[in-house]
Amino acid sequence: MYSQLKRRLPMVAVIAGVAAVILIAFFANLVASQQRELGAILQSVQKTLASLEALRPASIEDAAFRNAVKQTLKAPHVVSVWLFAPDGRIVSSEGANTASRDRVQELVTSDTLRGLHAFHKGDPSEVDWVAVMALSAMPREGEHNEVFLPYVQAIRGPSGSYVALVGVAYEVSDVIPKRGLGLGSIAGVLGFYLAAAIYWLALPLWVFLDARDRRDRALAWGIFVLIGNLVALLAYLLATSRPSAGHSSPA
Repeated sequence: MYSQLKRRLPMVAVIAGVAAVILIAFFANLVASQQRELGAILQSVQKTLASLEALRPASIEDAAFRNAVKQTLKAPHVVSVWLFAPDGRIVSSEGANTASRDRVQELVTSDTLRGLHAFHKGDPSEVDWVAVMALSAMPREGEHNEVFLPYVQAIRGPSGSYVALVGVAYEVSDVIPKRGLGLGSIAGVLGFYLAAAIYWLALPLWVFLDARDRRDRALAWGIFVLIGNLVALLAYLLATSRPSAGHSSPA
């Protein structure tokens, strides 16, 4: 029985190792694909907001600008749009999440405020503060924020001074599942851990059986390979391939 197990363990380790590598490659490709899709969505949102910046409105009350901001809600992936004054006043909010307060300072999380004070040693411009606080406030007001991401664009007027900030929440539910991993992904993760465990344990078990047959510190070698895995296995094979000290090679 032990001899059959010993013969099969190397093949078991190879199969399990290959399976683990394949599953790693699959999930790496999945993550890379999601990152590419998220990047494409973000570029689309940035392009939409860049068109607003190109308007160079004279003020936040500019009619053409306000209409363009409202039309942003119809852009791909955009689910809500907010308009902020440079001082943090919330001028409007439409879509999936709307403001419950009049100023962004009233919605910002305490963690964000602590972070601002910790990392900004100097005095940041007020627009910088408002932009960061808006990124914190918009998700706080939304529903199903696991599938929405916020983005804020500062808008300059003809003189180059800031006249407004436009914030949008854009949907990524097509890329990131709403309810976490699907059954297939969960099975893949469990399969990876199972394959990795079989691979990792098969090698020291084979070494233990082989060293026991050789009457050569089987437990010590088994623990050594359990810790060092493939590198330790190579060390074991090199050590056991040398001729015993009590035997001389034929002349």
